[in-house]
Amino acid sequence: MKNLHWYYKFLLVFIVFFSMFFLLNRHISNFINASYYKSAANYISKSISTISDYNFVNYPKIVKENKKIKKELLLKTVSMKSYNNLVNEIAELKNTMKLSSIYTGYNSIYSKTINRNKMYWFSSITIDKGSSDGVAKNQAVVTNNGLVGIVKDTAKHTSIVKLITNSDLNNRISGIIKTEKDSVVGLIEGYDYPYLKVSLATNEESIKVGDKFYTSGLSGIPKNIYIGTVEKIGKDSYDLSSVLYVKPKQDMNDINYVVVLGN
Repeated sequence: MKNLHWYYKFLLVFIVFFSMFFLLNRHISNFINASYYKSAANYISKSISTISDYNFVNYPKIVKENKKIKKELLLKTVSMKSYNNLVNEIAELKNTMKLSSIYTGYNSIYSKTINRNKMYWFSSITIDKGSSDGVAKNQAVVTNNGLVGIVKDTAKHTSIVKLITNSDLNNRISGIIKTEKDSVVGLIEGYDYPYLKVSLATNEESIKVGDKFYTSGLSGIPKNIYIGTVEKIGKDSYDLSSVLYVKPKQDMNDINYVVVLGN
């Protein structure tokens, strides 16, 4: 009986212990599951909120409006650029029209550049005046900034102008450098962007940076047409004579309106 009583006690303790363990375990399990589902719910909620921020429903509309705005800005930029170019051209034309009062001894033939070969950009330009307008070979072509070239060939209504930046050594243009003491003769022998290379017969120590370069009148071109300014002074490969680097006053990349000095 005593052993049986102990057995019942043990069984009762075991049942109570097992019941407590089962209940505790279930409670912990529920807690863990609840935390897990809560975290998952929070993550999903945040994801949905993030997606909502991107506004995918209105995305095509946003893209369309964005393209429209970009197009409008581009048109405004292009329009402003065109306007500025037009203003500059008008100013250039006005200045060109004044040249007749400077070159009074010549028939000023006003013209515009209509073509320029991209492969030979610094070689020549085509202008919209020809033999029917009085243009002839070897006439000087100027802008309000000075000499830019010589007429090479003419047709009835157009002409080809050989630029002073042309690397062709035939018919070199003769010029003079006006120094404080004297005038020194030099020949344009080439172009080393953005400078004209002017060769002298000897070394000239009297020439300084900043001296002006004009036509000499010795190449069949009118005298004293301004060309540019001496920017650098060097020597030839034999160290026997000076080589001047003259920067033209005219931007040789941008020649629009010109005047042919006709007879």
